[in-house]
Amino acid sequence: IQNLYYWPALCTPYTVFSRLLETLYDSHFTFLTPSELSYALKRPKDRTVLLTFDDGYRNTLLYAYPLLKAHDLPFVMAINGKYVETSSWQWFDRVWYKAVQAGWPLPATVAHIQQLKYNPHAIKKSLEQNPMPNSKTDIESLFFDITTVDELKRLENVSFVSHTYSHYILTTLSEREMQEELDKNEEFFRRKGIKADATCFVLPNGTEKDFSPHVLHLLRERGIRYIFTMLPFTREEGLFARFTPASSGWQKEK
Repeated sequence: IQNLYYWPALCTPYTVFSRLLETLYDSHFTFLTPSELSYALKRPKDRTVLLTFDDGYRNTLLYAYPLLKAHDLPFVMAINGKYVETSSWQWFDRVWYKAVQAGWPLPATVAHIQQLKYNPHAIKKSLEQNPMPNSKTDIESLFFDITTVDELKRLENVSFVSHTYSHYILTTLSEREMQEELDKNEEFFRRKGIKADATCFVLPNGTEKDFSPHVLHLLRERGIRYIFTMLPFTREEGLFARFTPASSGWQKEK
């Protein structure tokens, strides 16, 4: 899909994902669940993969899930409870939508979002300034809609993990605010009857400046053993690199 909402660094075309999944499957990779991570880490030469999908977008349910279900493959969804239970778009998607409507070029939109995400007070203000649209096109729904609680509960072979409640970057918050973000997401899972794996956590954004020794200590104090970043490589125990089709070269059509 080539349109104003398409950001190659974050969006994976269906054909690319399908081909990647078939390659992993045909190459006899074992698809893991979070509960199998401990065993898999003791066997580093084995071909294993943990598939993760961030933020709970409905397009994961509509396009990725049927492919996974066809092969009975497990996967992980990292959920921000705020947007699921309010049926609203992520804060950055609302900003993106408004920028497109205003005719902003892609680089300016990306730069604006990058600036906002390190200022949680500005994010809260942007939510007030960028409410959900009264109507939306099919393509806008495809890119921005979030799954509902009922839709999440109907998924099979999925493990849910926390991604914070509001998708705020933890290093931008005070310790009290960090604890609140984590507590509110845990409470969301309990209140909605969604079983979440408490040993795993996906860092919002996940670059090197989005966590610190203090953040990692706080997460580990809560019993979290596996912390997922967006770094291409990490040596620290319990801190995991992740690869997107774009970052690993799979985004290019072959």
